[in-house]
Amino acid sequence: MNMGKKSIGILLVLSMLLVGASGLLFAAGQKSAEEGPITLTVWNFKYAEEKSGKAFREMDQLFMEQNPNIIIDHQAQPESNYYQMLLYAFSAESELDVFLTHTDQRAWEISDSFYVLDDDIADVMDTYAASALQACSETNSANSDIKILPLTAQGTGFYYNKANFKKAGLDPEAVPSNWDDFLSACEALKNAGITPIIFGNQGSTFGIDFTYRAILGTLLGEKGINGFADGSTNFTDPEFVQATKMIKELYDKGYVNVENGSIPYFMDAINQFKNGNGGIFCGLTSDIAHWKDFGEALGYESVGYFSAPVAGNAQYPEAQINQGAGIGFAVTNYSPHAKAAAKYIKFITSGDAGKIFMDTTGAIVPNSTIPIDASNSMLTEILDRMNNNAVPDYMNRVPGGMIQDFYNLMNLYFIAGGISQEKYIEQVQKIYKSNL
Repeated sequence: MNMGKKSIGILLVLSMLLVGASGLLFAAGQKSAEEGPITLTVWNFKYAEEKSGKAFREMDQLFMEQNPNIIIDHQAQPESNYYQMLLYAFSAESELDVFLTHTDQRAWEISDSFYVLDDDIADVMDTYAASALQACSETNSANSDIKILPLTAQGTGFYYNKANFKKAGLDPEAVPSNWDDFLSACEALKNAGITPIIFGNQGSTFGIDFTYRAILGTLLGEKGINGFADGSTNFTDPEFVQATKMIKELYDKGYVNVENGSIPYFMDAINQFKNGNGGIFCGLTSDIAHWKDFGEALGYESVGYFSAPVAGNAQYPEAQINQGAGIGFAVTNYSPHAKAAAKYIKFITSGDAGKIFMDTTGAIVPNSTIPIDASNSMLTEILDRMNNNAVPDYMNRVPGGMIQDFYNLMNLYFIAGGISQEKYIEQVQKIYKSNL
């Protein structure tokens, strides 16, 4: 009996020695993060796009050349269920270090799993536009609680085809930026057989929506727009009623393309304008349907830009919608390589890498270390307005839960004509209050 116990004891000691030895051997074979190389896994819903993907591959290559101990594993992901995929990844703490994200409620609803970047960007924080950092902060601060680094600054505005204006007998250099001139231009275009305004509203009514955003910026200004976040501004207020009447006038006078309700904004309506159809298009300032898209398609000298058609009583006539940031990169808070990941996203949202993205895609990267082509007058105009006359986007202030119902009501009122203006505004206010 005693011999058995001794034998068992000896075996246990030997086992422990073997485990310890194997552990030492295993540890000796491991490489630390400093020795590298380490791999950063990156998810990106724009990586499969031709232009964006090309830019990201160039940016990654540049980063890896300068940081040979870090390998970037960039993976394309579908945008349709992207945030659900992120949520699953966070819950399982899947192998994911960096991910592209929007800066709206889709991100902030799951931001508990985002790494706080404040310490990592302290040395470069002042190179990012303050409005962009606010959009990337969980507390809307430009210097704290930063959980995303901005890749693009987004806004809405109006582009017009100067060649079609000339065909309609209009002065192509006279910007139709006040409401009366805007209506006069639309009438002249219509009389010349040119569709005045190209909208795309199938599915989501983006044509109407983006026009609302631009007009409301001039009527409400920053304080009024921010009021949509806490209920101090309402859809029953005179400014929203006026914006509604202005858009309805465009429909009533036959200035909007008749097929607007049956074509989507992305990409059918955009392509119509790029192909030379129509006089005016409410587009974006970055990412897509922007200065580069239309400039390359129609010729930069043939495209004009203005922030909004401004009503005579508008209190903020120079207002330019600026979301601060449209999309950006974030780091998972469980990444074993968070510092390296932060280094990577700082790199690709600034300097030479940011310039690659801007030159390739036309996106506006809100970082001062990126040189701007001052010879492009349209881009210069947009940047000047976004930097000096910025007002928030009201759709970034309203509750996310109301947006699809809001789109449905826009369709019902403007396109289908199935509801009165009074009822339309009453219903919009109702869904707004129920989602606050």
